Amino acid sequence: MTKPYIQRRLDQLERNRLIGKPGLSMKDVRDSQVKVRFTEQESDLLSVLSKQLGQPKAVLSNVLLIDAIIDLLAEDPELHREVLAAWRDQGFPDLDFFPEIDKRAKRQAEPIEGEFVHMPPASHRLELVRREEEL
Repeated sequence: MTKPYIQRRLDQLERNRLIGKPGLSMKDVRDSQVKVRFTEQESDLLSVLSKQLGQPKAVLSNVLLIDAIIDLLAEDPELHREVLAAWRDQGFPDLDFFPEIDKRAKRQAEPIEGEFVHMPPASHRLELVRREEEL
């Protein structure tokens, strides 16, 4: 798995599954279901992938959906601000994957005003200084 966050989330869901619902704290119990529809071929691909990863389709779907949300919010700072503002306005607590959004964000710092000057490698500069001294 190339994305460590996906693997960590799969591992956490696997641990939760093994513990069983009675042993979980209320914050770890997933009691809401969202119906997701796939074409037959998309469902078949998801089945093949879930078998290769050794994960149930529902667990894999959950992890991939959350991962897609993280990527979407990380790539769009305005949407990120709007969604989190709406989330917090409703009084919901931060979710465990919110820090991952900031980690993946590719926000660039404000550009620095100035001019670009090419600096040759130090060895080349020393060579130029030596030549000047010889003249």
